[in-house]
Amino acid sequence: MTFPAPEIIDLGDIHLGVYRAGPECQSSEKPAVILMHGWPEMAYSWRHQIAALAESGYPVFAPDMRGYGVSGKPEGVEAYTMGKLTGDMQAMLDHYGIEKAVFIGHDWGAIILWAMPFYMPDRLIGLGGLNVAFMPRNPQFDPIAIMCHVLGENMYIVQFQQEGRCEPQLEADVARTFRYMMRKPATAKSDKPAVGKVRPDLDILAMMGEDEANWPGVPICDPAELQPYVDAFSKGGFTAPLHWYRNFTSNWHAMAQYQPPGELLKIDLPTLMVTAERDVACPARLADGMEDIFTNYTRIDLQGCGHWSMQEQPEQVNAALLNWLNDAF
Repeated sequence: MTFPAPEIIDLGDIHLGVYRAGPECQSSEKPAVILMHGWPEMAYSWRHQIAALAESGYPVFAPDMRGYGVSGKPEGVEAYTMGKLTGDMQAMLDHYGIEKAVFIGHDWGAIILWAMPFYMPDRLIGLGGLNVAFMPRNPQFDPIAIMCHVLGENMYIVQFQQEGRCEPQLEADVARTFRYMMRKPATAKSDKPAVGKVRPDLDILAMMGEDEANWPGVPICDPAELQPYVDAFSKGGFTAPLHWYRNFTSNWHAMAQYQPPGELLKIDLPTLMVTAERDVACPARLADGMEDIFTNYTRIDLQGCGHWSMQEQPEQVNAALLNWLNDAF
């Protein structure tokens, strides 16, 4: 299947590029499936899943999220709060006349996914998360403070908080940036860092500055597969995508209204969690305990897989998604 061309839809304050495949919602008995990518990716990251889901009869929608690809890139950190990101997804459903859908997210797309039961519960019929697990809100400390304390000031998310600090290196040679990013660990990494000391593989700016021959892991994409990323980020830059990270603290404050301290948290939606054994940034152990929160829960653990699971192990991810979707809906 050829990767579809985007439909550019107007949501009022922003336009989104949406890549569609499969039957029209009105003619399908199967639910619409919305695929949300993470950083630094695009809808293109779902190319293997778009084809498999469409061929199985699901109406599929994969947007370039706000700040990415062909979608709008408004200025200012405040344009990328969780309220804005989930609001785009609600507005996209409205545009296509979809009352409810199954949402599936990877990386930052999964962070949005786990906020949806609070921000837009009436628009959901199922949740599928890849690599990034649901984490209940810590009532005392915002996530950046926790990351800085546990992983150190050079952990990449902590570094991303300062606008302009990381963009020059990421944008200096975008092809090099993506050759570094789209790799998987050659071996499993299950060790935990000492408190306050970042693991070298989480200080991505320092590691990226090393000689390419010394980069850890192995590539997962050939140059032709990397080129759409290189083209898009050469044109659009990294500032808007990094603004997502710069809202961690404001999103933490906003979530307080939905997760009061001490309240028993239960979410009654069909939920899938797909972990990856070799994901350095988001180890599988972070999903432990999700079964106590999600009352209709399925977990799949991918062996030998790193963070870019949809592109590293597309057949296994497709099977996990389709088996769950076919059973749950």
